This record gives sequence, C-alpha cells and structure tokens, in this order.
Amino acid sequence: MKTKLYFILSTLLLLVFGFESRSQDKIAVSGTVTFFKSVPLNKVKIVALNSGDLTYTDSLGQFKLNCLKKDVLIISASGFEGKNVKVGKQNAYVINLVYKNNPTNFKYAVSNGHVSENVLMQAINSGQQKKGKDYSTYSSIFELISSEIYDVRVTGSVVYNKKINSFDSNPQVLYVVDGKVVSDISFVAPADVKTIEFVDDVSATMWGMQGANGVLKITLK
Repeated sequence: MKTKLYFILSTLLLLVFGFESRSQDKIAVSGTVTFFKSVPLNKVKIVALNSGDLTYTDSLGQFKLNCLKKDVLIISASGFEGKNVKVGKQNAYVINLVYKNNPTNFKYAVSNGHVSENVLMQAINSGQQKKGKDYSTYSSIFELISSEIYDVRVTGSVVYNKKINSFDSNPQVLYVVDGKVVSDISFVAPADVKTIEFVDDVSATMWGMQGANGVLKITLK
C-alpha cells in the first residue's frame, strides 16, 4: 500500500515540476503581420506549435504571444498564403504574408476582417503599378476586367457599374485608354495592358457627365 502511495505521489511531483519547468522555458515574443510588406493585417491567427498558445493580430497587425524557446509560429489568414516561422534568439518578428490576387482570395480577406475592401484594392493597384503586372494569361480584355476589377459587371462586351441598380439609366461605364475616351475596348490585348483602374468617386468628375457611371482607365505599355 505504501509503495503504491509513494508511486502516486512521485508521479504527481514529476508532473508538477515538469509543468513548472516547461512554463519557465516559455518566452514572450511579439511582432507585426503585413502583406505587400507594409499593409497591416487584422485578425491573423498565430499558434505556437509546441506550447499550444494562440493569439490574433490587432488592427495594426501586431501580436504578443508566449511560446517555448525553440518553437514554431504558425501564421494563417483567409485569402493569404500561410507561413511558419521558427522562434530563435530574437523576441520581435515582422512577418509578411503573400497575397495572390483573385476574386476568391479577395472575398475571404475582406469577409474575415483581415483588411478592408478599400485598403485591399489600393494595395493591389499600388502593387500592380510597381511590378507591372503580367495580364497575358487572360484571353480577352473583358476576362481581365471580370477577374481584376470588383466594382463592375461584364456582360458580353459591355462593362457596367455594379453600384448602379436604377432601371431608368444605363449604368455602362466610360472607357478611357491612354487618356483618350473610346467607345469600344475590344481591341485591347491583355498582354499590352500596363495598368487598369476603375474610378467612380470625385476623380471621375473630370470627365463630366460622361463619367457619371464611373471610368475604366486603361494604360497600355
């Protein structure tokens, strides 16, 4: 009986001291999660693989977490490629997630609260301008518009503003290619497009009533 009691007490002590030792090995780490190297991401899930600790980034993309000295941080956000980061000697990390632009990723990133729609669109446009995005994979200018521009609807060879639902007006947008107003854009080859942008705010007023439904601006290479 004494032997059994001794075994139970010894096991409990080992568990307690083992837990305390494990807790003492934990360190506090912090960091910032972004995409496009500078845009902060909100509500990004961060899990320490070995310690099991979990947290989420705030609206500034910042986080704090306790983990083991030799742990792995698993970072995940809907619409972005996940990333694993090994915890080393440093206590602060800047983690940049990769975003591949397509309608599904755009929807997930916005609907899960990682980034606002306006900020994401601005980041995409800015990134495309810097990198000179390759649009040659699209078979037509209208397929390109359907995939890259989210505030418009393409029907056949006509582009409409999604925000205008009135039956009393034609919501067709104005086409501007290299600064010139055109009535048809079917001649534009996707591979020749340098940038493409849709504006329906104050900046569209420079085209007067013609730009009332928004302006699709295309710049060729």
